[in-house]
Amino acid sequence: MKKMKLVSMLLTLVMVVSMFAACGQAADNGSDSTDDNTAATEDAGGSDAAPAGDTAGVDPLEITFTTTFNETETGGLILKKFEEVLAEESGGAITVNFLWGGTAYDTMAELDAVADGSADMCALGHMPHIDVLNYLAFPGFAPGSPENATAYFEYLMFENEETSALIQGEAEALGIKYLNIVAGGANAFCTTYEFTDLDSMIAGSKSFGNMDAAIFEYLGFQVSAVGPGDTFTALDNGQIDSTQMGLAPMVSMGWYEVAKYWALDGTYTAGNPFTVNLAWWNGLTAAQQECIQTAADAAAEFSAESYTKDIEGDVQTVEEATGNAFVVLSDSDIDRFWEACFEAKAASAIATAKENGKDEGMVTILKAAAEFTDYDWEVPAEYQ
Repeated sequence: MKKMKLVSMLLTLVMVVSMFAACGQAADNGSDSTDDNTAATEDAGGSDAAPAGDTAGVDPLEITFTTTFNETETGGLILKKFEEVLAEESGGAITVNFLWGGTAYDTMAELDAVADGSADMCALGHMPHIDVLNYLAFPGFAPGSPENATAYFEYLMFENEETSALIQGEAEALGIKYLNIVAGGANAFCTTYEFTDLDSMIAGSKSFGNMDAAIFEYLGFQVSAVGPGDTFTALDNGQIDSTQMGLAPMVSMGWYEVAKYWALDGTYTAGNPFTVNLAWWNGLTAAQQECIQTAADAAAEFSAESYTKDIEGDVQTVEEATGNAFVVLSDSDIDRFWEACFEAKAASAIATAKENGKDEGMVTILKAAAEFTDYDWEVPAEYQ
């Protein structure tokens, strides 16, 4: 009987040891599975995302962000990048309610909406507001590249002590604050006739269509006032034979169907600063501000990369549709075009600012703009 009990106990012990061994093996397999999942997550780029419920010590916040961009266009993708980085930085505590496509506030209304607190943020299209935002009336593009245009704006708006004080001070007086600057695309010429350089383009043109006459009259074009919405028809029926604008909208409106000859003009746009209501911003915690600023900076960096790819794609679209390669303007032609842009924009900027007693400040900004772009600007005698 004792012997049977001993055998029984030995059998039980063997079973227990086997169960522990099996459990150990299951635990090992589970660990391997977890490692595989972790590796897959890292490969998908999710390794830096904060765990669910981990708000990284950031108070919850929902931002009302009005924008004229649509969600799927490049500007919208830049805003989605802002949202993505913001979620990572805040551990999901800060979310964004985008009012897409100007559905709440159009280009003319978005400044007032942020200034009066109806919206917390916008990617401000500043050019329609230079009668109020006088200090942003300097040339809104720069030669070189999307990155250079962004650096140009950043220098004037944030890095140069004199000019940033003027620009941010003007904004603060209106109850707003700028956080960053967003890159834009390239600018381009297109014509219905063949040309090889700037001189042959000017000589071949009988009527240049554009709403910004000063730049092109400075170059010697005969300018007709034709808006973007009417340009396709005007090129098609011969009312105009040449024009210039941002490459992306020119391509999206199909101008290559009626204008077969193209050239980039060497300038690149920037703008749409992330703009916040100042009182709202000052009411945020330091941690919330840091998260938003970090995400805004990441969106700005992403914007230059995005628009560089867009330019390459648009050039390819035009060349395939027309069968003609883009004319490559010489450095001297690009310098000549930049001279026309700077002189025309400087004159109008000073005139607008003078009406509000801001002309001396505007001259200070234009001096810095000229220096940054290596343009030898002759300051008007009354400001020397």
